[in-house]
Amino acid sequence: MRPDFKVPGKRRGAVYEMNLTGVMREKPQTMFGKKLLAVCMVFLGALSQVPATVILFENVGLPAARELEGLQSVRDYADNVTGSGTGGFTGSFAMGKGWTPNITLEFSAGNDTKTASSWRAGWDGGDDANYLLDGDNGEPYYYWYTFTPAGGAGVIVNCLDLDGTVAGRHKIEWNIYASSKLGKILASGSTGSFSGDRERIALGMERPYFGRVVLELVHSGTRTALAVDNLDFDEAAPGAALERLVEVGHRKQLMVDDYVVARSENVVRRPGKATKLKGGKPLLVRDQPWERACWFYGTAVHDGKKFQMWYRASLEPFALGYAYSVDGINWIKPKLGLVDFGGSRQNNIVDVDLGLAYAFSCFIDPHETDPRQKYKCCWGHPGKIRACLGYSADGIRWTAYNRGEPVTGRAADTHSDLVWDEDAGVYRLFTRTDYRGLIKAEMEVRGHRVMTNPDIKRDPTGWRLGRSWYFNREPKEYRRRQVYSMTDWIYHGVHFGLINLYEFPEDQSEGPLDFHKRHERDVLNFYIATSRDAENWDFRWVYAGNPLVARGGDGSFDKDMIIPPANIITHNDRHWIYYGGANERHGASRRDYGIGGATLRLDGFMCLEAKGSEPGIVVTKPFRLEGDRLHVNASGEEVVVEVLNEKGIPVPGFSAEDAKAERGVDALRLEPSWRNGKRLSMLKGSVVCLRFYLKKARLFAFHIPQ
Repeated sequence: MRPDFKVPGKRRGAVYEMNLTGVMREKPQTMFGKKLLAVCMVFLGALSQVPATVILFENVGLPAARELEGLQSVRDYADNVTGSGTGGFTGSFAMGKGWTPNITLEFSAGNDTKTASSWRAGWDGGDDANYLLDGDNGEPYYYWYTFTPAGGAGVIVNCLDLDGTVAGRHKIEWNIYASSKLGKILASGSTGSFSGDRERIALGMERPYFGRVVLELVHSGTRTALAVDNLDFDEAAPGAALERLVEVGHRKQLMVDDYVVARSENVVRRPGKATKLKGGKPLLVRDQPWERACWFYGTAVHDGKKFQMWYRASLEPFALGYAYSVDGINWIKPKLGLVDFGGSRQNNIVDVDLGLAYAFSCFIDPHETDPRQKYKCCWGHPGKIRACLGYSADGIRWTAYNRGEPVTGRAADTHSDLVWDEDAGVYRLFTRTDYRGLIKAEMEVRGHRVMTNPDIKRDPTGWRLGRSWYFNREPKEYRRRQVYSMTDWIYHGVHFGLINLYEFPEDQSEGPLDFHKRHERDVLNFYIATSRDAENWDFRWVYAGNPLVARGGDGSFDKDMIIPPANIITHNDRHWIYYGGANERHGASRRDYGIGGATLRLDGFMCLEAKGSEPGIVVTKPFRLEGDRLHVNASGEEVVVEVLNEKGIPVPGFSAEDAKAERGVDALRLEPSWRNGKRLSMLKGSVVCLRFYLKKARLFAFHIPQ
């Protein structure tokens, strides 16, 4: 059936052509030769690079007070970039523009944040260079340059110069990764031991990569004695990117980002809003004689039979409480008989001695083969403010790894989180970290870090720092917002950062205690961020002010503070979100706590929604069809799906002309259909694109089931 709407802007009598992303454009009939030449140039672009862009790290004048912010904070640092490249680099790196029009570059450090991008007055690296690499007593130090291309461009990293300043010896090893520091290695090598300067060190990357590229430098040698002087990289034309297939398989594709989206027209990405259970009233409160609190620095999971929850039942001493529920709304606090608390074992306390309740989270480990270690947890050591790890067969009786001693450095006094990342084959540990001393701030500045470890049973302390960061897009942004904690929930290949955002910290200007009035300063809110690698996060909803679960209004139990969970539960085609709430601000001398709940439409975290009355169009990147059915999660007035071939041309029988227009849609697994009994199974194994037409409709996800 023909859809009731047409491609926007299509003129009667004009001839149209389809580009490789499936977008229909009017074809100027007199320009055939030029267009053929352009197509040839696109594919030839894969074989050649744009002239090199060379970054000269020389005399940048980075103020010592801003050294942690690195080159991004240097005004007009673009003036120091030489080489024609694709026009060079105009404007400030801090403004989000790249070294070339299509590549942005970010520098980050591992072990020693303080000296990672530091500047020292009077120190010029022997060649006017002042971008340091530290190495302390032979211990390796890690540094990363992340190149992020746009517009289908590719990246090829060629070479760099190293300047030594003392007679000490150095060694630099490097890896160039695809996508993230856990991605495929594109090139690697080592300088071997050397002293003095090394110029034009070829990094061995032979061909461009069309996606994010990470250059990792590992330095062993004398402390504060080596600098990266020049860095040479190219931008590759986007032709080859059009030939690359995105991996879809049988994994659900969420519309949270453009991972699978090649092009869209007249749509906007909108966040979802969770609906609170029980009309916004708490599900759990302090209602047992042994409870001294009911606060959710904890976790909820579903074990396949019931909901389970761990929460802080006492602060002094720290006591971890346990509850369960069949329906997710009505909770039971069982008398476990495990811990003597307040002179009795008739309570739901599972731990006092380890201090689990200080900052607890746990998960059911899908990677674990030993049933005795089915559950794994992390928490903050109450005295040492560092992360600890443990395990359990049932989630009730816990045993510590590493004899109960911390496995990380400071800090871990808010919500820490341990997860297994199946795609990367590592455990990830998320904790808070401190920045006040590092940036010489006038107040506490909270940051966040992620670490990885492939085998926590063999080596529970073997954590490698991935990224440490704090909100610093704006000058002194820590006065406006800080990351109080962020946990990671992985769903269909997407990392969802569950952010506890501290807004206007320490600002008590709205007056004294008021348990009825909702405040807007010194409050905690619940936002989400998304990532494909758990290190590079999209914080758009933080800056747009769109929380996933909003604080309540005047008089509500959660009007001033919401604490996100460690994870989200998916059960009965809904997402279940539990959270802690409080009715006064962070710095208030006292407040009342409770634990609330909310649910969200399946896959409803974000959608692509048609704007206004005009149809919206979403075209996917090419992928190999590995199933014989298509499920679409969508809602709205009308949805039409057509199938394109790898060249972006509608497949006969599967075009919009042949498709059934699905009207009045509100479906989690809509199965599109076409005339004459055409079935998707006929195209199994083919390379295809999907084009969605949305009329006053929203697209949440699509899925090729097994």
